[in-house]
Amino acid sequence: MNEPAAIWGMQNIVFDKSISNTQNIILSQGREALKATVRRIKQLDSNARSGPLVNAGIDDQTHSITSDLCYQAGLASTILFNEARKGHKESELAYQLRQERVEYVKKFLDEEKILTETLKNRELRNALTHIDERLADILTEKDNVGWFIDVALDPRGWTTEKNLEINYCRCYDLVHGKILHFGYELDLQKLLDECYAVLAIVFGIDGRKL
Repeated sequence: MNEPAAIWGMQNIVFDKSISNTQNIILSQGREALKATVRRIKQLDSNARSGPLVNAGIDDQTHSITSDLCYQAGLASTILFNEARKGHKESELAYQLRQERVEYVKKFLDEEKILTETLKNRELRNALTHIDERLADILTEKDNVGWFIDVALDPRGWTTEKNLEINYCRCYDLVHGKILHFGYELDLQKLLDECYAVLAIVFGIDGRKL
């Protein structure tokens, strides 16, 4: 396998000499996605609590934070925990490296008996990362449905339209600390704890200081 002769543009790319430079680069992308997820969770909660939230908070900050939070969490999950079968467009080498990478991360976490149910949830990951492929079908699936999209909610289910079924796309439920997305509930405290654990055990980073 050919390897990069030189690397510029990121800090601490090569952190483990026992694996290839290529794997180190890809793992570093997963590390940065975890760090970004931690920052976005903290930012989302802080933003939602910074002013009076009456029923639904709709602003550019909430939209961009929830969107990036879901993207970064999905990216971290894909890079570090994707155990799916070989994709039809995935090269044999990429598939092999992905398997090795998942086992590499798993080894560290198994030694410390750390569970990562949220980051390993394939259905949730796909719902977060393939939003563009699903919106058309989901938004038009049923009649008489109202949608909250990229907003902060307090309390959940608020709407002036009493006869509508209510669904959510990347919405922050402030009361319960969850992202509501296409029928899934992403527990942000649980996700935060998992990010902290992976950052500490696999990458030697204290995520609480981010």
